[in-house]
Amino acid sequence: MNKAADAKVSFKVNNIKQKIKKIVSDLKTEKFAVTVRDEIVNKIRKDAFRFKTGKKFKRLKRSTVENRKKLARHNKTHEDYSPSKPNLTFTGRLLNSVKANIQGKASGIVLKIDVKGTHAPYKYNGNELGSPKSNKQIRNFLSEIGRDPLELSKKARNNLSRIIKAIILERLK
Repeated sequence: MNKAADAKVSFKVNNIKQKIKKIVSDLKTEKFAVTVRDEIVNKIRKDAFRFKTGKKFKRLKRSTVENRKKLARHNKTHEDYSPSKPNLTFTGRLLNSVKANIQGKASGIVLKIDVKGTHAPYKYNGNELGSPKSNKQIRNFLSEIGRDPLELSKKARNNLSRIIKAIILERLK
C-alpha cells in the first residue's frame, strides 16, 4: 500500500530576516520616519492638531496669550507663531527638535518619534528666564498638563502600524 506523503512547507527564516533588514534599510534611505515626523509636526504647527484626541489643542487661557505676547517682544518667534494659536510653536525649537527613527528589531519594526536636545531659556528685558532644559523635560511637563505633542491615540498608532505592515507585505512579494 502506498502511504500518502505528509504535506510539508518549509522556508528559511534567515531569508525573511534579511528581507526585513533590507526593507528597513530602504525605508531609512527613503526617509520614511522623517516623512512621518514632518507630517506630525506640520499638522501641529498649521492646525494646532492633537493626535491623542484627533481634535485641536484646547484654547489658550487669556493669561497665557498675554504672556506669549510679552515674551514675543524679546524672543525671535517661529513663522507659525500666533499669540492665541495653541500650536505649541513659540520659537519653534521644541518641534524642531523632534527626531524620528525606524529600526528592525527581533520583535519587529519599531518607529520611534521623540524630542532631542536642549531648549534655551526665553528672554525677557535682556535677561534669561530660568535655565536651559532638555526637550524631554519640556515634553514631560507638556504631558502632565495634557498637551504632549507626540502622544498618539490608539487609532493613530494603529493607522501607522497598518501603513508599515502594508509596505512590508508589498515589498516581501
